[in-house]
Amino acid sequence: MKKTMNKGLNNRLGGLALASLLSALSGPALASANCPEAPKEQWLHVLEMQKKIVNEYGFAIKRFLTDGNCYEIYGWGLNDKRDRFVEIEVYFNPVTGAIVKKKVRD
Repeated sequence: MKKTMNKGLNNRLGGLALASLLSALSGPALASANCPEAPKEQWLHVLEMQKKIVNEYGFAIKRFLTDGNCYEIYGWGLNDKRDRFVEIEVYFNPVTGAIVKKKVRD
């Protein structure tokens, strides 16, 4: 019985260690932008926001989601030289549609 208890404890400790490691490694990747809090009624409709992203910003959307108080996309946009497309992650203010944070992967 003692071996069974120790084995269970070791499994739990190993699981906690793994969870802590994964959390530490993924922390910066999951950091979101700071969008102001606003009632959902004031947010741009999802389709309206997507049209703005494509037509005004020129981004191609791969994935669109809500992250906290922001709209967020993963997709493609032109680099700073405007000579090739790069992968982007962009956070938008859901009320105004303004870009709050943009990450570019070259």
